[in-house]
Amino acid sequence: MALMGSRTVRRINDWRDRGLIDAVTARALLDDLETDSSKPSFTSVAVWLGIVCLAFGAMTFMAANWDVMSRLVRMTVLMGGTLAAYCIAAVLHRRGYRGMAEAFVVLGCGVFGAAIMLTGQMYHLSGPPAGGVFLWMLGTFIAALATGSQGALGLSVMLATLWTAMTMTTGGGSAFHIGFLPVWAVMALWVRWVRARWIAHLCALGLLVWLGVSLVTVILRDDSFTAGYLALMGGFAGISLTIASARTVSLLRGFEGATVLYLLVLVYGCLIFLYGWREVEPMALPTLTVPLICLPLAALALGPAFMLGERFDHVLAALWIGMTVIVALLAARDFPYVLEAFALAISVWAIRMGGRQGWGGVTGLGYIAFAVTMFVIYTVAAHGLLGTSFFYLGAGALLLAGALVLPRIASRGKGTT
Repeated sequence: MALMGSRTVRRINDWRDRGLIDAVTARALLDDLETDSSKPSFTSVAVWLGIVCLAFGAMTFMAANWDVMSRLVRMTVLMGGTLAAYCIAAVLHRRGYRGMAEAFVVLGCGVFGAAIMLTGQMYHLSGPPAGGVFLWMLGTFIAALATGSQGALGLSVMLATLWTAMTMTTGGGSAFHIGFLPVWAVMALWVRWVRARWIAHLCALGLLVWLGVSLVTVILRDDSFTAGYLALMGGFAGISLTIASARTVSLLRGFEGATVLYLLVLVYGCLIFLYGWREVEPMALPTLTVPLICLPLAALALGPAFMLGERFDHVLAALWIGMTVIVALLAARDFPYVLEAFALAISVWAIRMGGRQGWGGVTGLGYIAFAVTMFVIYTVAAHGLLGTSFFYLGAGALLLAGALVLPRIASRGKGTT
């Protein structure tokens, strides 16, 4: 949040210096920004750190004296600790110490989780560990609804992510844990209602973890990368729709940049997995399902651009879909550097789009991905140093042409029309 605030301040000052807004408006915007920004005080930071120390101290004390305690004493300490934390939070909230109150609500949720796990251990309750995590998540979410604590809400989202990951990876679980989706939807709707942007990021990461674990499970189980291709195409379609939302109705209320960032993480994850898959297994021809699903996804990617009549930056997403299916599937094994060039193209596009839209995270991810791809090409050099040098020369020439020649052609075209 501090980085976002400093970036906004720089933009306001730049607008004032260029005469886009007057000094009075700039001052009013800066004052409003300063009023809305809530910087944590040292007291609140110390309280949160103290809560963490108390939680670890309580756990280690219980572990040290666990064998000498009776079951009644154990349950009294566990449930009493949970109730005491909530009571302290209620008293602090009434006295106006909302930050401290929220810290004790989170402490109560943590002690509640410890009580669930230790109770199962005491009474030798059978069942998968994911069930205990689900009960912990449910109690934490109820506490978040009852108290309005964003800390408890964020903890419940993280616990839901842990629950679905454990369900899919332990005890012979299956991929695409569908039960996670309604739970995630309820939490996401509540997060939207309370407008907690940092928890919205946790929701996006949770959905990304669910999808990533599901895809890896399916790919390893079926010994096929078809699910990865479909996720790659879906990511491109989602990027195009999100950019269209940012330029028109802002359906996500300013969260479009983060959405594009997370979709790009999905795309790069699929590419990394595809790169490793190509080195181990021969590339197989796609089934009929892949091109059939590709058509509506391409329509989703191309439709907004043609309907809006804008510059077709996000049409590239649809073109990448075709390139992925046709080139990566059929030619990745026979032609060198197809996937590498594909990754570099996405990186350059991410840098361009992030800069145009003011999405610093997207731009930063593009730079990082570009550097990593170049490093991988140089270190692996799977096709020989001479081939690597030709690839670098060709990529550099294309980038220079795109940076110097294409803008002039586009400007001349606008002048003639």
